[in-house]
Amino acid sequence: MTIDHSAVSATLTAAKLWVIGVNATPGKDSARNQPYLAVALFSLPTVFSDQVRRMTVDRHWRLYVNPEWVAAKPVPVVGRELAHLLWHLLADHSGRAASVGVSQPTSAVWTAAADAAIADVIDVTGLRPRRLTDANKLGLPYDGTLEEHFAALMPRREALELRARKFDCGSGADGIDRDHELAPDAGTPPLSRLAASALRRQVAIEFRTHSRGDGRGGAARWATTILDPTTAWESLLANAVRRAVTTVSGRGDYTYRRPSRRSTIAQGVILPGQHRPVPQLAVVVDTSASVNDTLLGRALGEVDSLIMSLGLGEPGVTLISVDTVAHVTRRVRRVRDAAVAGAGGTDMRVGIGAALEQKPRPEVVVVFTDGYTPWPDAPPSGVSVVVALLGAHGQSLPPTPDWVSRVECRADR
Repeated sequence: MTIDHSAVSATLTAAKLWVIGVNATPGKDSARNQPYLAVALFSLPTVFSDQVRRMTVDRHWRLYVNPEWVAAKPVPVVGRELAHLLWHLLADHSGRAASVGVSQPTSAVWTAAADAAIADVIDVTGLRPRRLTDANKLGLPYDGTLEEHFAALMPRREALELRARKFDCGSGADGIDRDHELAPDAGTPPLSRLAASALRRQVAIEFRTHSRGDGRGGAARWATTILDPTTAWESLLANAVRRAVTTVSGRGDYTYRRPSRRSTIAQGVILPGQHRPVPQLAVVVDTSASVNDTLLGRALGEVDSLIMSLGLGEPGVTLISVDTVAHVTRRVRRVRDAAVAGAGGTDMRVGIGAALEQKPRPEVVVVFTDGYTPWPDAPPSGVSVVVALLGAHGQSLPPTPDWVSRVECRADR
């Protein structure tokens, strides 16, 4: 069968115009009126390929099209598939896949989770292809993140692999290059990461202009992450603890146990060397019923990673769980692995006090709490205190003393 590529190109153009609201078709498949997608849709270079079943995108923003499939489908079907693939790129699903370690064995699960996220974003616009299953039908929470969907779908991996063989979206969805995809420096030029970031921002600006400030829906949340980014609390917490630990490490002292190398030029005078002790770290955990256990686990995991990166894993840390009394556990290398006791009210005066009584005395105390607790009246002498304040998104969190390093760790939307 001979396919007229010029006719296929014309169908693709018509499909893009249909998506943005031009050249309307009467009835239920009238144009979708999504003009903010125009700049991105018309930025996708097209590569004809009979190695794809429908259409796919690579992580370099190139569109791979099976000419026979496009020639056989009406404009609205092609338009919906274009919109679906474009949202993989706008939401940077390939980059996010790399950040959570998606590999070939788990790519099908990731793509299914990403498709569900897209279905929830574009369903209200009438652009969702019929084959895309939304989060609700997969038994996933509507407001869950893509990464949470990925974890929840992992037990269904085998079934999702069968689906992936039939419906492939390309490396633009999971970051894993396909055999049919062009090399970055071959053929149709790719879109650089900087250009892709600028294009996402332009689409987000166009969306806000088109929606007249309507902040509802997945597309609005996406635009907010692009135009009003906030620093992830995980990095803020890591930086706060790292600052406290390195400040203690930098204090140091002089010792004759390790003489200075400069003694060789001091004409028989032994000069003391400098000793930088490994800082003692204590972790105090609020075990009251109001603390979000999932959020607490994420925060403790962040501190675990930091403990290992700073070389504190060998000596370990002291873990103290506290409600109205303190429960001191043994020294641990991974705070996530230690069981915590308690379930009543909370008094951080007791928890911090118990930490300061440990031998050796800690120089850094990291506190995990929802903040609904009394605090010591004065800062402990010679100790840096970092407070990870756990709460829901949008919640007004309680005040903390001005002598602590406060980091607000909020659950995702």
